[in-house]
Amino acid sequence: MAKRLPKILLGLLFAYFAFVIFAHLDHPQLEFYDEARRAVNALEMARGEAPSFLTPSYYGEPDHWGTKPPLLVWCQAIFLKIFGVGELAIRLPSALATVALCLLLTWWGKRDWGSYLAGALGALVVLCNWQYMGNHGARTGDFDALLVLFLTSQVIFFWRWVKTAELKWLYLAGGAVFLAGMTKGVAGGFLLPGIGLWLLVDKAGRQRLLHPALYLVIGSGIALVIGYYFLREQVDPGYLDLVFDNELGGRYQETNENHRGPWYFYLDSLVTDYGWRYLVGLLIPALAYFLSRPLFRRQALLLALTSTCFLAVISLAATKLYWYQSPVLPLLGMLIGAGVYHLARELKNKVGGPTGKLVGIALVAGLMISPAVLIVYRVTNAKSYQETPLRKAAFRDFMRRADVVPPYAVLIDNYHPNAHFYVARERGKGHEVVLRRRLPLGGFLSVAEQPADAVFRRGDRVMICHTSTWDYLFKRYQLQEITGDGRCKLVEIRGNRD
Repeated sequence: MAKRLPKILLGLLFAYFAFVIFAHLDHPQLEFYDEARRAVNALEMARGEAPSFLTPSYYGEPDHWGTKPPLLVWCQAIFLKIFGVGELAIRLPSALATVALCLLLTWWGKRDWGSYLAGALGALVVLCNWQYMGNHGARTGDFDALLVLFLTSQVIFFWRWVKTAELKWLYLAGGAVFLAGMTKGVAGGFLLPGIGLWLLVDKAGRQRLLHPALYLVIGSGIALVIGYYFLREQVDPGYLDLVFDNELGGRYQETNENHRGPWYFYLDSLVTDYGWRYLVGLLIPALAYFLSRPLFRRQALLLALTSTCFLAVISLAATKLYWYQSPVLPLLGMLIGAGVYHLARELKNKVGGPTGKLVGIALVAGLMISPAVLIVYRVTNAKSYQETPLRKAAFRDFMRRADVVPPYAVLIDNYHPNAHFYVARERGKGHEVVLRRRLPLGGFLSVAEQPADAVFRRGDRVMICHTSTWDYLFKRYQLQEITGDGRCKLVEIRGNRD
C-alpha cells in the first residue's frame, strides 16, 4: 500500500485536473468581447467565408481588431468541423492546452524536481488561480492557455538543453518559440529576456551562448513567425501598420480602452487572487529552500529570474489586464508546488513510519484544500464563472427556448459578436434567423462599413434583449409580444407608429 500511495495521490490529482478543466466547459455563454470575437473568426474560417486561411475575418472582412496570428483560430475551426458549432469547439483548444501543461509540469517534476508529485502539485497550484480559471484563462476560447503552454515549454526545454547538452531540447525550445509566436505574436517572446539573463548567470548557460545552434534554431522559430506577418501583409495590405500600432506600440506605450493600473498591479493581483492568496505566501520560503540546495538551485534561479523579468516587462506597460500575468503562473506555481512537496517529504522523514506519511499528506491537503474547493465552486457555478453580464449577452439561452420559433430577426446595436455567433449557428441548422443592426458597424470593429439594416415590415418577428433595441422598436412600430423572460422578448411587428 505504501508503495502505491504516490500513484494513488497522482491519480487523484489528475482526476481533479480533468474535472476542473472540463466540467461544464460548454455551459457558460460566450464571453462578450474577445472569446466571442474569436468564435466568429473560427466559424467564418471553418465555413470558408474568410478571405484566406492566413486572415481571420469578421463579417467576411479581414479582422483588424484581432491582429494576432491565427493558430488558435485554426484549432477552433478544426474543432468546429469535428464537433459542430458550439461553445465546446471554441474552448476545447484551451482546455487541451491546459491538460498538456499539467502533463508537462508533472513530467518536469520527475525529471528535475524529485518526483512526479512535485510537478503535479505545481500544476495544481496553477489551476488554483481563480482568475486563470475564468475569462482569458485555462477554459475559454482565448489565446492565453495556448500561450501559457508554449511559453512554459520554452523555459523547460531551454533548461533541459543547458543541463543535458542534448540538441533535441533546443529544437523543442525553438518549436515552442514558433508556436508561441503563432499564438499571440510578440507576447510569444516575453519570457526570452529572462531566459537570456539566466543563461548569462549560469555557468553552463554561458557555454551554451557560444553554441551556434542556439541562434540558428531560435532565430528560425522567430523568422517563421515574422514570415507569417509578411505573408499576411501580401493578402491583407495595411496589416503590418496595424500590428506596429497594436502589438508593438499602442498597448505598451498608451492605455488601451481605459485598462490602467499602478505599477504594482500584477503583484497585487497575484497576492489577492481568491485562490492564490492561500498559497502565494509559500513562494518565498520555497525559493529560499531551493536556492539553498545545490540539486535544485539552478532551475529555481531560472524560474525566479524569468518570472521577475516578465513581471517587470508587463508592469512597465501602460495597458494592464489581469490575464497578462498568466505566463508567470506555471513558473511561480512550480516553485510553490514543488516546495510544498519537499516540505511534506521533510516532515514525513522527520516523523518517520506510517505516521510520517500521514503528516505529509495532511500538510499538503491542509494547504491545498481551500483553493481547490474554491475552483470547483467556480467552474460549477454559472454566476461565478460567467464574467459578461447577461444584460449584454443573453441571446443563447433565450434562443434555446421551445417557444422561440423561427423565423425571426435578432436586433442588436452594432457590436455583439456573441449574437453574431449564435445567429450563424442557427442559420447553419437551416433555421430562418437573421441578424439586424440598428447602428452601423465600422471603425476598428470591421474593415468595411456595415450599414444599419434594422428596417421591419408588418408580420416580422424580432428578438430584442437590450433597452436600446426595445426603445428603437417601440418608437417606430406597434408591437405585440409573443414571449419573453424579462430580459429578452420575441415580438411581432403589427404596423408603423404615426
